[in-house]
This record gives sequence, C-alpha cells and structure tokens, in this order.
Amino acid sequence: MTAIDVRAVDSKVTTTRRLLEFGVVCLVLTWLPWVVLGLLGADLDEGGGTLVFALAASGPSLAALAMWLWRREKRLRLVKWSWRWPIAAVLLGSLAPLGATVLTGGLPAFPDHAAEVIAGAGGLLGAMAYTFLAGPVAEEFGWRGYVQPRLRRYSGQLATTVVLGAAWGLWHVPLYFLNGTGQHDDGLLTQQGLTFFLGLFPLTYLMLFVSERLRGGVPGAILTHAAWNLSEELMPPLDNGVWVELLVLAAVAGAVGWYWRRNPAGPVRLSV
Repeated sequence: MTAIDVRAVDSKVTTTRRLLEFGVVCLVLTWLPWVVLGLLGADLDEGGGTLVFALAASGPSLAALAMWLWRREKRLRLVKWSWRWPIAAVLLGSLAPLGATVLTGGLPAFPDHAAEVIAGAGGLLGAMAYTFLAGPVAEEFGWRGYVQPRLRRYSGQLATTVVLGAAWGLWHVPLYFLNGTGQHDDGLLTQQGLTFFLGLFPLTYLMLFVSERLRGGVPGAILTHAAWNLSEELMPPLDNGVWVELLVLAAVAGAVGWYWRRNPAGPVRLSV
C-alpha cells in the first residue's frame, strides 16, 4: 500500500470516527433530556419543561458546535449567494404540502386554517420565528452543516440521502413518546407516522440539492426546512391525504434528481 493510500484510509477512518462522535454527542444532548421529560410527565407547553425540551431539540446544531470546538475542525463554507437557491428552497420545501392540499380538495379550507395557526403563534412574526427556530436552526447546522459534507467525502448522493435520512428519522423517535408533541398526537404506528419517516428521505435529497448543487449551504437547508414546516402547518390537515403528499414529495425529488443528473455542477471542495 502506498503512502498516499495510507493517508486516504486514515482520513476515511477519522471521518467515520468524527461522525460516530457527533452521533453520540447529539443523542446525549437530545435523547437524555427527552427521556427524563417523558418519565417525569413534564408539561411541554409552559415552564421549565418547555425550555429543556427546546434546548434538547437543538441537539444536532449544539453537537456540531461541540465538535467544531472540541476537535478544532474547520467549518465548511459552501454558500454561494445568489437568487437561485432561496427561491428553489422555498418552492421545493412547500410544493408537496401545497400540491397534496390541492389534489385532495382541501384548498378552500386553507384561509381559515392558516389564520387560526398564525393567531395561535401570536401573529405572523411569531409564526415565522417559531418556524425557523424550531427545527431548521436547531437542527441544520448539525445535519446539513456537519454530517452531510462528511458523508459526501466518500458517498454518493443516494447513499448520503439514505444514511442521513435514516439518522434524521431515528433522532425523531422519542418525540412519539412525549405527550404534547405533534408526533405524539399522530402516533408512531400510524399512516401519519409511517409517511413522516418515509418522507424524510426525499426531503433529505432536496436539501442536499439546495445546499450542495445550488451552493445554498446551511442557510439553504434551513430555508428548505422552514418552508416545509410552515407549509405543513398552514395547510389544512390531510388525514388520509398524507400518502398523496408523500407521492408528490417523491415526484419532486425525482424531478430534481433528473435535473441534477443532466446538469451536474463543478467539483465541490468537501475537505474537512
């Protein structure tokens, strides 16, 4: 084995070790507080329970910060500011909920439902702030800022999507056992639970496209995630239409994959 080959193997081993370390830190920061909250039966709507829950929900981004500080690793800066990726992020993040609502005939109920959601969040600014902080900012510095580029050093688009989508789904599992969360209300072994986990894979691919191919980086992933969350909240409940939403989401991801294959970008520096 040549010296170059040895360095390549060492680099891959180091990257794998860093990802495992990130995973442990992330789960400790998130799962441990969530399990304690669940065992205590804490109220997640007010008081200390809300604060602990919110901090734990920021586990992925906090784990990335811990890794950057602990290992003194360089942060990647893949953002290329343009008008393309913000528009693409909003469209790709909102197309499936909107399309499913239209296809299932729920659009007439949209104005009243959206107004109720916005009022419940304390107004439009409150809804926007919650949308960006609860999920996108709390998670994406970890998933798309730390894990994704390290997976992409040695994995293709599909493998990265499968691994990251599975990790993202696994991280969400405790929410189904915490009373007061939307996931608990939907139930784990239901069609809502199943379509949620399946939908994370095409959604992961769309975020990969926006963050890497369009050079949106973490801001692009945050915007895509926020567009998805906000459109999901503002659209009327789909009930059995969740399968339609999943099919639309898969179709959008397929169309994006077709475009990406025909229009590959130049090489992206993924050294970390």
